[in-house]
Amino acid sequence: MVDASGAQVRYPVWRGQQAVAGLWLPADWLDARQRGERLLRWWAPGCRAWRFESGAARGDLLRFEGERALHCERIGATPLCRIGAHGLYAGPLTEREREGLAPADVRLVLGGRSVALDLSEGEALDPSLAIDLDAYALHDTFACDRALPKLGADLLAGKNVRDVLGGRIPPPSEERKRFLRALGRDGGGDGPTSVGERAVAWRDGAAAWLLRRFPGLAGDSASGAGKANAAQASGGGVAARAQSPRPQRWRAALARMAAASGAARLIGLRQGAYLRRLMEQFDRGDLMEALRHALPIDGDGGDSLGQAFGTPGRRADLRIGAQRGAGASIGAGDDIRESLRQRYRQAFERLDRQGRVDEAVFVLAELLSARQEALDYLLKHERAAQAAELALGWDMPADTIIRLLLLAGDRERAVMVARRDNAFAAAVAMLEAKRDQAGHALALRREWGRALAAQGRWLEAVDAVWPDADPNSDSRENAGRWLQAAEAGGAELSARALVQRASLLPDTIKHYAARIDALADADAPAGAREALGLALAGCAQGNAALARIAARTLPALAADRAGGANALERAQLERILKLADDPWLAADLPTWSLPSAPRAAPLWDRTEPLQLRIEDAAGIQPPLDLAALGEGRWLAALGEAGAAVYDAAGRCLRRYAVPAHRLVIGDSGEVALALAKRDSVWRIARLDLTRHGIDDLGAMPLPFFADRFDGIAWSVATPQRIVALDAGPPAAGARPLEVLWSVGDLGGQIVQARFLRHDELFLVAGAGATSVWHYRTHPNRALVSREAVELETHGTLLDPHNVVSDVRLQVDDSGAARFSFRSMQRECAIDLEPVEPGCGDCGGRVLPLARGFVVVLHGRTRMRAHLIRRGDQPRARCVARIDWPLGTLRAREQPERVVLFDERGRALSLGVGNSQARAVQVL
Repeated sequence: MVDASGAQVRYPVWRGQQAVAGLWLPADWLDARQRGERLLRWWAPGCRAWRFESGAARGDLLRFEGERALHCERIGATPLCRIGAHGLYAGPLTEREREGLAPADVRLVLGGRSVALDLSEGEALDPSLAIDLDAYALHDTFACDRALPKLGADLLAGKNVRDVLGGRIPPPSEERKRFLRALGRDGGGDGPTSVGERAVAWRDGAAAWLLRRFPGLAGDSASGAGKANAAQASGGGVAARAQSPRPQRWRAALARMAAASGAARLIGLRQGAYLRRLMEQFDRGDLMEALRHALPIDGDGGDSLGQAFGTPGRRADLRIGAQRGAGASIGAGDDIRESLRQRYRQAFERLDRQGRVDEAVFVLAELLSARQEALDYLLKHERAAQAAELALGWDMPADTIIRLLLLAGDRERAVMVARRDNAFAAAVAMLEAKRDQAGHALALRREWGRALAAQGRWLEAVDAVWPDADPNSDSRENAGRWLQAAEAGGAELSARALVQRASLLPDTIKHYAARIDALADADAPAGAREALGLALAGCAQGNAALARIAARTLPALAADRAGGANALERAQLERILKLADDPWLAADLPTWSLPSAPRAAPLWDRTEPLQLRIEDAAGIQPPLDLAALGEGRWLAALGEAGAAVYDAAGRCLRRYAVPAHRLVIGDSGEVALALAKRDSVWRIARLDLTRHGIDDLGAMPLPFFADRFDGIAWSVATPQRIVALDAGPPAAGARPLEVLWSVGDLGGQIVQARFLRHDELFLVAGAGATSVWHYRTHPNRALVSREAVELETHGTLLDPHNVVSDVRLQVDDSGAARFSFRSMQRECAIDLEPVEPGCGDCGGRVLPLARGFVVVLHGRTRMRAHLIRRGDQPRARCVARIDWPLGTLRAREQPERVVLFDERGRALSLGVGNSQARAVQVL
């Protein structure tokens, strides 16, 4: 191309990454509507636009508010860059090529000639006029907190057996307590004897003195577990799994006192008389009266609160407990227990012959503690609905509950239990083992696939539903859509999806030749190819499509391994070679000579600290929250500007038009929740980061919430309630954010909460007492402990292991600091050097992590973050030291990584398993 003077223009357009100052949108490529759309896409405050409708160059010109770092081939317009102070140029003209050119605001290269544009000749544009608002209706605004959704009701709490059995068992009197609880109180037997009166008087007096002298014996976690169970029954959603109570300490102390004083003999005489009367009732054939006085046996002992000092009272009815109860126990020898066991078994057989199913179930469940046998007995008599309700109340394994609910025709609650406990796999295996339940297994498989897809685990969802080959089912169609979603995901996910497509749909792989060639290119990034190699090595069976991929990519995989770009083992490479089934390739490949793979140093096990430095730079739009997504991608919350995904270089890949002040990241990295603060409530939107969909889940007041979820179950807390919400995509007509599980009536208000990967801790302030509730979320949600605590001067740290306390950071006048804490009842401390000399007044802060702390010391121009590992050694260990520009540092713990970021868009991801550091500056 030549300019007006005839000089050759060697490079008419800009290429690669450039500092772009404007865009030219030619009219011969784009019509007015298309040009208007692209102006809006690139518009930002401070931009100017003009339209040129006459002359040699016709089109629209957009001048940015400042230079932007852009990739020229991806813009969709002609990029314009500045050359010195000579205006904007459409290409990198050299100084010689610019000689003789008249001054101009813009220089284009069109039709082989250099064309000048003066902005005064163009018509100034207002891009806002291109936004058509005529089709949008205007409505009056209203206060969102007046229409907030209420937490749902309890759908899966176990029912009382009286309701289950339809009133066949008479109701209990108000004066009677549950049988197991009565074990630890005064008996209601045939009347006290003189020995009994003396035993009761000794017990009451000794217990009262003991609790007055040592009040701490009453505040043990067993009472907390009982409180938790009562709370769980009153909450909404799925009933929480109960904690096995620990023996009450006051009972153990009282038993030792009884043995020392001789009162144990009096107590034993009274309880022995009770047992004799019980056996006499069985021997006389007074079956119903005997069952009302019978003692449970054959339990595992885990429900006992300790030694009982009274005798049990007579039951008002043969009621089966709806929850696993806890009570005290009478010490009986093995011979007495065996005698009772025989009598109970004979009673069961007699009731069974008489067709008295309800009473027979009572004997199995309550007296023999054979709850699984009781459920099977109900199924034998075609009482699946009753069995399901009892299984829920008894906190049976999730797969058992799911099977019984499906047999009872209650698929909705079966799916809720499976989503609560992530128990689809075990339940499907149990159902498939019985031929007559194969239909239920297929139905549950379909729900399993939908749940996995909701979590962003696309390939696992395909595996879950693929065995369903029913032509009337949509399973294969859904599998195809999920496979396409995975192929549209990140490079590594797309590579694994290619292997799965070859395995399941080998006839379609011919359309993916270009993708295979790109992965086989040794100059292409090795990460996606390694993911493909691992997927190939994991294939159980081969076919022609897999052989094609294996043969095409194995040379590049071997080259990567030789250069240390992947960590494939020899056996995996051999498996890929076998899968290729190519004798010529096998003959050409040299003998494997694999260098030793670099040994990954786990972050928290480092003996020498990792030394890093983050450079002082700031992005255009500072994020309010930031999270790592994997494969070098990042998700940023940009406030009212929405959310955005960035690549490893900090370039924006995609924006989501939904307000985002905080982020909740799914474990798969493919889904997220964007939360926007609206006065006293949070507006919640669900982001599908693979298919780029947005679901509005509504608004809710949430004082406490986890910053991660599994894609479905999201843990939140209000001052009076702990809840797991279903944050999956709402089905048609369904209410979003249904309650999956909840605990209420905590005996106080939650004032602090901490959500870790597998642990959740809540500080509950009640009337005159403060306690920490600890729940474990994996493999099932269950209460671990409820412990009374005293608030510390330096703040209470909620620690799942209950081993860290008294956390302190002391900075002296020179800026040197001493960080200390108590761990395993030992004082741990570490001395930290000042960031800069004489910055003692700059201070610092501590951010708690699951396995340690981030201790940040401030200087006058920079700050330094230390990752401190906690342990049982007197001296704490620093595993990483990061110099950081001044700012407000925040920390986020994600599966397999620790993320640090600040309000200027600077972020660092540290791999927990390999200490790999990835830094980014969000632009």
